[in-house]
Amino acid sequence: MHRAHSQNLIKAQEEERAFVAREVHDDAVQRLALIGREVDEVRTLEPPLSGAQAHRLDSIQEEMKDLSVALRGLAHRLHPALLDKGGLYVALKGLCGDIERAFNLRVTAEIPDAPISADPDRALAVYRIAQEALRNAATHSGAGEATLVVSRIEGVLRLVVADRGRGFDSRQRRGPEGLGLIGMQERAAIAGGTVTVSSRPGEGTTVELSFPAPVNAAL
Repeated sequence: MHRAHSQNLIKAQEEERAFVAREVHDDAVQRLALIGREVDEVRTLEPPLSGAQAHRLDSIQEEMKDLSVALRGLAHRLHPALLDKGGLYVALKGLCGDIERAFNLRVTAEIPDAPISADPDRALAVYRIAQEALRNAATHSGAGEATLVVSRIEGVLRLVVADRGRGFDSRQRRGPEGLGLIGMQERAAIAGGTVTVSSRPGEGTTVELSFPAPVNAAL
């Protein structure tokens, strides 16, 4: 009963995230583009703009460009469209790049570029758990570098995210970090897998996700 409730809750959350992401990308970002074209037309009006007015319009357009980039990033964080379009390899590579730019954490990734057998729910679990693990490494570990490794060995799909940061006592589940670990384990269990977290103070942290990879559906 608890597993079914959790599965329905996560599914509903992902559907809502996907809806909001589409609205942001297809509505808000497109409206900004239209406003940008309107601003361009203002420059052609008579009489010509003064230097101060043209400078102000330049500043407004730069702010709009920055806002558009931020909204596209928000849409991607809400729902990984790259996962649907390019598969696990492209989505995880994009995630590593996002983490590096946002948190200045160097991420060394080893991801097979060949199609990886996994159904969409498990692929999304891999992505979301990688996302949470890398964010934890970036915000809590104090490390400047992390590794992300995806492999399939003897029919088992594995994701390992590790850092050599300050670590923590993994037996304690307190605060937002503890909630993040519980969330990863819950998501993995719903997808039919398991997450283990190995950490000790001063010795870094390793998060490992594993579950059997199906032989049909490839990403």
